[in-house]
Amino acid sequence: MKKTFLTLTLTFTATIFLMSGSCSTDKDDIQIEEPADFYTPGDAEGIAQDIQVFIKSATASENQPGEDILKALDGDYSTIYHSRWNQTLFPEVPVVIEFIFDNEPDVIDYMLYHPRKDGGVNGFILSMDVFTRSEGQDEYYELGTFDFSANSSTRRITFSNGFNNPAGIKLVINEGYNDFVSASQFEFFQFSEQVESYADYFTDLSFSEIKEGVGREQLGLIENDFIRNMALAIYDGVYEEERIGDYSTYPDPAIISAENKTNRMGSYDNMTGIYVKAGEDVVVFVDEIKAELVLRIVDHYDGYGGQDFFLNPGPNRITSPVNGLIYLIYHADHNHHTKVNIASGEINGYFDLSMHTNEDWDKMIANAVCDFFDLKGEKSHITFTTNELKQYVTDATRLVEVYDSIVLLQQELMGLYKYDRVPDGRLYYRTNTSPGVYMHATGNATEYAPSTLIHIANHASLRGDHIWGPAHETGHIHQTRPGLMWIGLTEVTVNIYSQHVQTSFGNASRLQTENISGYSNRYEKAFSEIIAPGLAHGAHDDVFCKLVPFWQLQLYFAKAHDYNDFYKDLHEQIRVNPDPPTDGHCQIEFVKTVVQVAQKDLTEFFEAWGFLTPIDIDINDYGTRRLTVTQQQIDETKAWITQQGYPEPSGVVQYITDATVNIFQTGNSVVEGSGSRSGDLLNMTGWQNVAAFEVYHKDELFFISSLHTFSVPALPSNIKVVAVGVDGSRYNVEL
Repeated sequence: MKKTFLTLTLTFTATIFLMSGSCSTDKDDIQIEEPADFYTPGDAEGIAQDIQVFIKSATASENQPGEDILKALDGDYSTIYHSRWNQTLFPEVPVVIEFIFDNEPDVIDYMLYHPRKDGGVNGFILSMDVFTRSEGQDEYYELGTFDFSANSSTRRITFSNGFNNPAGIKLVINEGYNDFVSASQFEFFQFSEQVESYADYFTDLSFSEIKEGVGREQLGLIENDFIRNMALAIYDGVYEEERIGDYSTYPDPAIISAENKTNRMGSYDNMTGIYVKAGEDVVVFVDEIKAELVLRIVDHYDGYGGQDFFLNPGPNRITSPVNGLIYLIYHADHNHHTKVNIASGEINGYFDLSMHTNEDWDKMIANAVCDFFDLKGEKSHITFTTNELKQYVTDATRLVEVYDSIVLLQQELMGLYKYDRVPDGRLYYRTNTSPGVYMHATGNATEYAPSTLIHIANHASLRGDHIWGPAHETGHIHQTRPGLMWIGLTEVTVNIYSQHVQTSFGNASRLQTENISGYSNRYEKAFSEIIAPGLAHGAHDDVFCKLVPFWQLQLYFAKAHDYNDFYKDLHEQIRVNPDPPTDGHCQIEFVKTVVQVAQKDLTEFFEAWGFLTPIDIDINDYGTRRLTVTQQQIDETKAWITQQGYPEPSGVVQYITDATVNIFQTGNSVVEGSGSRSGDLLNMTGWQNVAAFEVYHKDELFFISSLHTFSVPALPSNIKVVAVGVDGSRYNVEL
């Protein structure tokens, strides 16, 4: 038997219905409406929806009890099909799912695979073979193998010429996330048919502009009630311009994040400012498109995700399942634009930094109809709760500029500008109203409790004492992994970016000024608890102490020695080099990469901070993994550094702090002074150009401070203090 192949168009977003126009009345019965003072959407029943095709039966080769294949065919997106929990499936055992159809209808135009929407990730289908069988055929014929990324976006498989006389579709799933298979729903559809042509009335398929020469009487003869009502409103000048937009494509954030080895930017750059209610028909007119265009309705009370609907050129009708704001997701590798006209729903509006003023903001936020409101900057997208925005925003323009600056500063530090890697999208900041939330980052957004907006929705407060929170969560999106985020560093290296933003805004360094029990600041604690006892870096449990050596590299090379591109070049090397196979290898490769980028022999620095100290422990860091660095790896790394022939740095890099950058710049010799003791308090008087004071008891180093006055808890009676110069020279302090 000859094989019949169907062409599939595969996308990685979500969908449901396509729409079209239809005749609704006899032309002789049409009464042309008088001009109205404002636009009110008409009855959308005359705009047809796609026809869902239901299966006759379905089987799966296996399932977890209570999560059989019918759970993915019941129309309930909260239930799931799931393979058995107690086995490893792949690659030996593919899961086979078969759908059987009866004689109705005679064609299927596309199918949808909805991954689970419950927040879980197990079972996302990553690779499957698709087979089809038509009526009268005894066997299935393979269409191809299709690979997906691990996320919850709905996939649409379109049969370009229609799958005629369908008898069955079989999915052979060869790979699933974490070796499971799951699905929220599988659905099948037939396109509706366009009945009435509107080319004589409108300039394009967005139906947003009346053709020149077309009069009101001619528009009044349009048979479709909804389209006639809209056309007359456009002609009469009462149709709101906020309903019509020119929308651009953006690269898929998942692709960009993989290239840059980061988390994902947001997906909602094409905000519309239209709010719809559950059960309401949404009519959307779309001009020609160059890629899949998805309309997503987001109920922000329910989280980041939403309900997705694929759009086709011309009229589309959707029945909204939720209350929410509409966003358009238009991903493509090349830049395209399309015009979209959303002819129903309420206008909530959104603030665009490139278009609007603070006066516009005052009007917009006062007239908002949704509990959430969008603000759009060049680098940032903000969706905060409307009530808090009304209370705390005093200057919307400055607020968006601060968020843009947070993103800009971090992307510059990462070298995304230097190496032409800047993503076109925006970093997403949104309110999460769930109980127990404070601030956190997800895979593609940063989220904040409404209670935090008193500080982070006010530009003056944000750019001052409260810059750390959003800068920290933004850093989680930008963290370069795994080369700068091996086990134990999730809450460590993120703060390279936080520190950079905080100090760039003119705020004091948190490492320098934050008081810690028993210590004057974080530097003192890190020096005394990691360097003094010779502890392995990964064995310490204070994320800020572990941050110190990473920030010192920025202080020494960029601040003290004007190598402003240090972290830019370091990030790029991590991006272009292969990912190390283990966390321990990541730590070793980091040492080597820093040495190569700086072209300095930093053996002493990395020994002092415990990067070149053996370790073999389990670390719980949002999941537990083992960090192992062996003595053999250390010896080989030190030998490799020696072979490079790089000079040692001119200063003791392990002792630089925000407050001592200036003496590392000048490199002046130590000017000796005196010292005194009062109980646990040590006071160093007259000393200049000292990088650190080391405190010894019985010749054992146990406390280090870069300050000239500091307390040592339970300070023994018999101590020795040594002043360390920038060049590593040492001087005994007479107490």
